[in-house]
Amino acid sequence: MFTSKGRYDPIDACTLLPSTETLAPLVRNGAQESGDSRPKTFLDLGDQGNMTSQCKWSSVPPKQDRPFRTVRIHAKTMTNDGRRSAEKEADHDLDLWHRNNGRNRARPVTVAERAYATTDKTVISIFVVTEIYDLHVKFRDSNVLVDVSARTHTPPGDKERALVLGLARDVAERLRTHAN
Repeated sequence: MFTSKGRYDPIDACTLLPSTETLAPLVRNGAQESGDSRPKTFLDLGDQGNMTSQCKWSSVPPKQDRPFRTVRIHAKTMTNDGRRSAEKEADHDLDLWHRNNGRNRARPVTVAERAYATTDKTVISIFVVTEIYDLHVKFRDSNVLVDVSARTHTPPGDKERALVLGLARDVAERLRTHAN
């Protein structure tokens, strides 16, 4: 079990992005942001170790909430460390995130093998007060940890939370098509 490398090879997060029709109710006039989404290590040194990838879908022109400005998928494919399997590594990372970022706020949800949902609020006050809300569903499936998030400047309600949860479930289904 210690040598188990998990079900997934490194995942490009943009391959998990649902269709334009699925994303249309989430982001008004959305488009995929440019950028390199290929899986890479922390400092992009080699192809050994945990690999991360990120893909964003944002409103065009920018700064439109209807209901979200941006949807982001962040995928981290874990490897075994010699003592723990890749699956245990991913589970450990999810535990750390839950402990550090929302044990009191994050609630368990039904997505993939294990998941939590939470909403972060950031307030920026320079000349004017700006509130930013990030809704997250973070889940684990085998050796992959995925964070599906959506950003808005409008206080989210149950409808917005349900949209992000639905998106996370869609992403989890798409992930399963990548299994080794």
